[in-house]
Amino acid sequence: MSARIALPLALLGSLLAGLAVLGACALLLALAVARGGASVAVGEVVGNGGSSGTTFAPSAEARADIPPSYLALYMQAAARFGLDWTILAGIGRVECDHGRDPAPSCTVEGQLNYAGAGGPAQFLVSTWQRYGISATGQGPPDMWRPSDAIFSMANYLRACGAPGNYPEAIYAYNHAWWYVAGVLAWARRYRAEFASTVAPRAARARPPRRRRDARESLTGTRRRSYRNIRAVSGS
Repeated sequence: MSARIALPLALLGSLLAGLAVLGACALLLALAVARGGASVAVGEVVGNGGSSGTTFAPSAEARADIPPSYLALYMQAAARFGLDWTILAGIGRVECDHGRDPAPSCTVEGQLNYAGAGGPAQFLVSTWQRYGISATGQGPPDMWRPSDAIFSMANYLRACGAPGNYPEAIYAYNHAWWYVAGVLAWARRYRAEFASTVAPRAARARPPRRRRDARESLTGTRRRSYRNIRAVSGS
């Protein structure tokens, strides 16, 4: 073979080898991006306490602790507003124990606590006037009717940033980080894949010391939740 023919063949071989290397690198990069995207998606679900694209099955604890009518309402409201039903259930548990708290503001029509909140979701009257809705869309919303209270809770959380940022939305619902920790703790316990007798890390965090404002008035259920969180945290 002459030198004039051998030189182009050598260049062609080098070019083909280079293309093979580039192709292999592109494949590895695509696989890495795909794996990274999956990791981010999982992190979003766990870190934000759920996402609108994830539906959690109720844990055994959820089925034992939440009255069936309330469980159905949490799921229906979450489906309508694109939220995680366990977050709604967590708020319902901390606020009025899913309607079982004996505090008059939780159970007696027209009764408010000293901060002016009432109903199973413990809405302030001023907040209810803006975000209260009827679950069926028929007639005026009733703050003490469980269906209206739960659907209004979902409406308010959505307006406050959920599902994009559940902690901030929950904080807007009640301005206390110990409250946020308690709600997220119950939400995780209510999800089948996170069900555990061990309190989640969020519930073990030390609540920041700050002055309570009027919105942070405690029903009996809130006081018990707060004591449980403080007992676990050792504060």
